[in-house]
Amino acid sequence: MFTLTSNIVRRTVQLSVAAAVLITASVSAQADEISLSNTLSSIEQNMTQASQEMISTAKQEFMLSLQTQIAEQVYEVNSSLAQVVLTEPEAPKTAIAAQATENK
Repeated sequence: MFTLTSNIVRRTVQLSVAAAVLITASVSAQADEISLSNTLSSIEQNMTQASQEMISTAKQEFMLSLQTQIAEQVYEVNSSLAQVVLTEPEAPKTAIAAQATENK
C-alpha cells in the first residue's frame, strides 16, 4: 500500500512539475511572441518612414533636375532669340533705309 501511495504521489509530483514547465514555457513563448510582434512592428514603422523619406528626397531631386533642365533650355532659347534679334534688324533697317531713299 505504501508503494502504491508513494507511486501516486511521485507520479502526481512529476505531472505537476511537467505542467509547471509547460505553463512556464507557454508564458515565455507568449512573451517572446509579443516581443517579436513589437519588434516587427517597430521595424515595419522604421522601414515605412525611411521609404517615405527616400521617396520625398527622390521627388525633390527630380523636381530640381527638371527645373534646372527647363532653365537651361529657356536660357538657350533666349540666347538664340537674342542673336536672331541682333542680326535681323540690320536687314530690315537697310531695306527700310533703301525704301526711304527711293521715296525721297
